[in-house]
Amino acid sequence: MNTQQMKAEFIKLLEGLDRSKGREENFRNFCEMNFCALAKKTAHDEERANQLEERYMSIVHGYNNKDDVREMPKLSALSMQALHMGGCDFLGEIGALDTRNGQFFTPYDVSKMMALITFGGFENFIEEDGFFSVSDPAAGAGCMILAAADMIEEKGYSVMDTMSAHVTELSRLTYHMLYVQLSLRGIPAAVINGNSLSLEIFDSAYTPAMIPFLGRHGSLFKENKEPEQSSAPIPDIQITPILNPTQLSLFG
Repeated sequence: MNTQQMKAEFIKLLEGLDRSKGREENFRNFCEMNFCALAKKTAHDEERANQLEERYMSIVHGYNNKDDVREMPKLSALSMQALHMGGCDFLGEIGALDTRNGQFFTPYDVSKMMALITFGGFENFIEEDGFFSVSDPAAGAGCMILAAADMIEEKGYSVMDTMSAHVTELSRLTYHMLYVQLSLRGIPAAVINGNSLSLEIFDSAYTPAMIPFLGRHGSLFKENKEPEQSSAPIPDIQITPILNPTQLSLFG
């Protein structure tokens, strides 16, 4: 399947879930359940891990027919496959189908063009430091970061080894979409749910790819490549995650 066929299959599966909730609510639940399952891998303490599991299970309990929940890993698999094929902002494009939330998503081709202009010469940073860092203070579902990852791979580099990201998004739903997409794409990142103008932070999580990245480089960001002050700061939390938490069963 190409990405358009995967998108059609994703929507078909999504619309087949609990019809009492509607497509938008099922999409929100899918994104948040994935967020909880993935973020638990890098939870900085047991309390945080338990909070994520409790939230995950509270969504599960909202489905009377657990077959609906068991369909959600299929949505995750489609998302991962499409993201690794490249050339798309998979969840962002699906989320953009519902414009009632007033959000608008930058088309992938525009983001790719901006990435080519903005990150030109990134090879020099990789040569010097082993990796380079990118920052997006209003990241949406992560289209710009995904486009940068595609650009890096087109040059023959491994995204997991050579790029880290610091990204901030205000909308709670879009924050979950952002985190899930960067996680499934294998991008080491600090993902913030916050306001880049007021510097308020409501939630944060590191993507699972952060763990091997730290093992390789020792830090997620170089000191002279810290995100600009216009973006929300990285939360002051313990950077050593729980490496082997009990997996949430339905996405384990």
